[in-house]
Amino acid sequence: MLEEFDKQVSILSESFARKFNRRKMIGSTVKGVVATVAAATVGQIANLGQAFAAACTCDDGWTRGKRCGHWGFPCPRNGCPSQCTVCTKPSCGGWCGWNSGHWVSCSGLGPSGRGYKLCWDCWKCGNVGGYCQPKCSCLSACIGC
Repeated sequence: MLEEFDKQVSILSESFARKFNRRKMIGSTVKGVVATVAAATVGQIANLGQAFAAACTCDDGWTRGKRCGHWGFPCPRNGCPSQCTVCTKPSCGGWCGWNSGHWVSCSGLGPSGRGYKLCWDCWKCGNVGGYCQPKCSCLSACIGC
C-alpha cells in the first residue's frame, strides 16, 4: 500500500516538474516581488506630500517655535499679522536672517508636488515686549497647491 502511494507521489512530482521549469518559476517569483515592491513604493510616494505637510514647522531657533498666535496676534494665510513687523535682515541686531523676512519651510506639497509653505519671521507685535520682542513666526497656507 505504501509502495503504491510512493509511486503516485513520484508520478505527480515528475509531472509537476515537467510543467514548471525551475528557471521560469524563479523568474516569475522575482518579477512578482519586484512588482509588489514597486507598487508599495508608488503608494508611499503618493502620500509623501501629505507627510511633509504634517511636518511643516517654523521652529528656526530664533522664535523658539512660538507662533504669533501665542502672543495674541493670529497669523493670516500669508505674512505676519497686521500688528507685527516682518523681520528682515539686518533688523534686530542681525537676528533676522532673511532679506525677505520669510523662508521655505517645506515643499513638494499638493497633487502636483509643486506646492510649498513659507515661514514668516515677525517681531514688534503691538506694544508687547521690549527691543525685538515679541519674536514669533507664521506658517503660510500652501502656495501653488
